[in-house]
Formats: sequence, C-alpha cells, structure tokens
Amino acid sequence: MDISTIMVHVDASPTVGARLSHAVALAGSFNATLIGLLSLSADEPAWVYHAADGRRERQAFDPDLGAACEAARQAFDLATEAATFPVDWRVGEGAPRDAIQCEGRLADLLIVGRPERSEPGTEVARHFVETAILSSGRPVLVVPQGPPQDASDFPYGAVMVAWNGTRESARALHDALPLLRRAAQVDVVSCIPPEARRQAAISPPAYATTWLARHGVHAATIELMLERSAGIGDALLAVATQRRADLLVCGAYGRGLLREEWLGGVTDTVLRSATIPTLFSY
Repeated sequence: MDISTIMVHVDASPTVGARLSHAVALAGSFNATLIGLLSLSADEPAWVYHAADGRRERQAFDPDLGAACEAARQAFDLATEAATFPVDWRVGEGAPRDAIQCEGRLADLLIVGRPERSEPGTEVARHFVETAILSSGRPVLVVPQGPPQDASDFPYGAVMVAWNGTRESARALHDALPLLRRAAQVDVVSCIPPEARRQAAISPPAYATTWLARHGVHAATIELMLERSAGIGDALLAVATQRRADLLVCGAYGRGLLREEWLGGVTDTVLRSATIPTLFSY
C-alpha cells in the first residue's frame, strides 16, 4: 500500500499556505499526483437555510467569490511551480461539502485546513471538515495554521498513533501505514476508556505494535491511565507535545446517523485544539 494521489482543498483562507506546503512535501515524498480542489460555490448551500443568520455569515466568509477563487488558484500554482510530480486542478460542483465527498474519492489522502476560531465563517468551515472526515471514505489530514513546511523534506519524522482497540483506530492505523513507514519515531498511545477495558471486542495495544512490526515499523507503546474518558483528548495532545510529535493519527467517531456532521468527544477535542497536523480515519 502506498499513496499515489493526494487531494488538497484550496481556498483563500490564511491557513492555505501551511496546507499547501504539507501537500507539496508529501506529494514529493511519495511522487504522488497532487490535485488542488477548489470548492467555493456561488450557489447558496443548504446550511444557509438551517443556520441562524446564515446568509450574513456566508457574506462575511466569502465577500467576493471571484477574487477568492482567483487567489486560491494563484496560491496553488505558486506552491507547485517547481513540482517534480504530476499536478492537477479541479473545481468542485455544488456546495463545498458535496464537492469534497464527490471529488475526494479520486484520491488516497485528503488534506484540509483546521478551522481557526478567529476566522469568519468558522462553523461553516468546521462542518466542511467534519463532512470530509465522516463522509468522504478517505483518510483526512487536517493541517492547522502555521509556518510553511520545507517541501524538500518528509514532514513527519515523529508520529503518534492513538489506539483504543476499536474498528476506527484500526482503520486509522492501516490508513497511516505509508506515513509510518517513513517516520523515524512511532509511538502507539493506548487510550482505551475505563468503561471499555474489559470488553472482549477491544484489541489491546500490543495488537497495533505487532501489526506494525509485521509491516516493518517499530513502534513504542505508551499507556494513558485515566479514570474517566472525558479527558482523553486533552491527554493525547499533552503526550503529543511531550513526545514532540509532528503528526497525530486518530480514528474518528461520529454521534449517530441523524447528526453525522457532529464528531464525538475525543475527536472533537483533537480537531479543535491540536497544534500539529492530525490524520483522521472513519
């Protein structure tokens, strides 16, 4: 398994520079095709009619659609002008949340920006990211705002994998394998909630490290001993800081089909607060 196609969401937000630099560095590392996806729609998406004061929020988020589209394309062209790997550009149809689902299935990995609380339209951007994670069927790398990544280097020398023994964490481990094979340091952090530790279907962290070893990846195990599940997200981020991780890998959890755009507690905490890129799989 390897990564042959990467799709990065491109817009005119302040986070696009960091997002593009990570996308270019990864595409160069894997010699993968990099697709820039523009998904700013002139049509009013459904959230306008459901969100309180949605029309005004849309105007604040996107006051000049034409200028935003042009700025996004220029940012992508500038980031990829020296690329030695194939580059493509696509414009998604319909609302952005529809575009990331439809177009995203062309890729092995999606890259989006983390919604920043200081930006206009944060909740709109957040719903877009949640849809990418829960509905695209692809692993999603969420990149926070920060300095551009050196495009000549593989960006994730130290990777931390959150493991709670469920299907979602096993899926995330599998999806992250191409990245883990290139990392110099891999930590598997056991974060099994107290109420789940005796469940027969929960796989112990040794299963994760054994599976990785069979794929040529040596990983250390760190166990979080928490008395309640509410603090798992914050504890994971604290360990990531201690271990100087460049990337966090997590299974993503939703809250049911009727509210599928809402993420579960740990996933929500990591998405809101992580200061390093996070790979989510669902």
